[in-house]
Amino acid sequence: MEAEVPLTEDAFRALARSSPWRFSALHFTWRTRDDGDVECWLRRPGWLRVRDAAGDRVVRGEDPVVDPRPVLRADGLVESRPRAYTHDIDDPMWNNYLFVSMLDPEELSADVVLSDLRSEARAGRETWWARAVPGEEYEPRCGCCPLLWSWVSDRDEYGDGDPGWEPSAGTVYPEAYDVALDVATGIVVQLTPVGGSRPDLGFETTIHEAELSVVSV
Repeated sequence: MEAEVPLTEDAFRALARSSPWRFSALHFTWRTRDDGDVECWLRRPGWLRVRDAAGDRVVRGEDPVVDPRPVLRADGLVESRPRAYTHDIDDPMWNNYLFVSMLDPEELSADVVLSDLRSEARAGRETWWARAVPGEEYEPRCGCCPLLWSWVSDRDEYGDGDPGWEPSAGTVYPEAYDVALDVATGIVVQLTPVGGSRPDLGFETTIHEAELSVVSV
């Protein structure tokens, strides 16, 4: 970001929409409970190198059909972006779509209740934090692996949106999630469930190096 942008709810949502246009390359480590540390090198569009306990692999995605141009705010964050069906700007997938959503958390920009916003450095990088609760119309990139696993996401994925749908016995959803967005890149660098029966939902992302993009207003 060329100039400091005040943290507001609207700005947090705009940052969540902005990742595809904020950097062109990223070296980072993704840490989850199930997979441990996975070191990644991403170059947009469509190239990902992954190093984990099994070794090095390269994952290639498809080049975008068109070059999508978002509508930008005066501060350079994204006000609105092209509809997903008009292009494909997803980064290559590793294991599941949670990885893709971590890199482009657009699903946090709408139908999510945000509170407790704060700006606080993480690993020496400017970071925006919020407590997030999915709303009734929360729409994750993939229902089987949403950023905000919840009754809403399971209802739509497994219950066809039926308001009377009930989860399996013993399922306890988190009350909320603490989410951290890296301001320079827009990716999720920390996600922590608050309560619930699945501590495996959380993850951390450590950014080692980023090549930032410059998008004109």
